[in-house]
Amino acid sequence: MSEIEMMRQVASDRLVYMRLMEKAVNEIDGTLMSLKRDIAEISRQVAQRNEELTLAPSEEEAEEKSDD
Repeated sequence: MSEIEMMRQVASDRLVYMRLMEKAVNEIDGTLMSLKRDIAEISRQVAQRNEELTLAPSEEEAEEKSDD
């Protein structure tokens, strides 16, 4: 095998590894974006729930107002 053929083989091997790493990075990036979207949705739902809980008067507050 000539020196040029060996260099081509090494370059080919490196390209395979680079493509594999690129695929992995893209998959990880997609997973992270999905995770961030899911966390944002959960945070919105929790915030909305908490807002509804603070807006609704408690039973004690309702009784105090009716006693007045």
